[in-house]
Amino acid sequence: MPKKRPIKEPGGVLLIGLGMSAAALAEAIEALYPDAVSLTVLADEANRKIAARADEVWIYAPLGLRGFMALMRRISWRRFEAVVQPQPTPRWLKYLVWPRPHWQ
Repeated sequence: MPKKRPIKEPGGVLLIGLGMSAAALAEAIEALYPDAVSLTVLADEANRKIAARADEVWIYAPLGLRGFMALMRRISWRRFEAVVQPQPTPRWLKYLVWPRPHWQ
């Protein structure tokens, strides 16, 4: 991977890597990185090293309702151009983000 690029706000792509295997997450990062202005990955602690290949990494840790709502605000305020969620669950996540970016 090339060196990290500056984070573009608003804009960029968010990859939701929760529940993905390390191999699947690495493959998704490799596919998205070249075309994204900046790539942010939301991953769990187990995939921290793999996610480090992206420009920015957000580590998800269960923090209760307040922590979850803070995460939704953070995604909303960042105003990503697109959100890529390869895992089919939880698909309802997109309904908690406003304004809603293009969700794949």
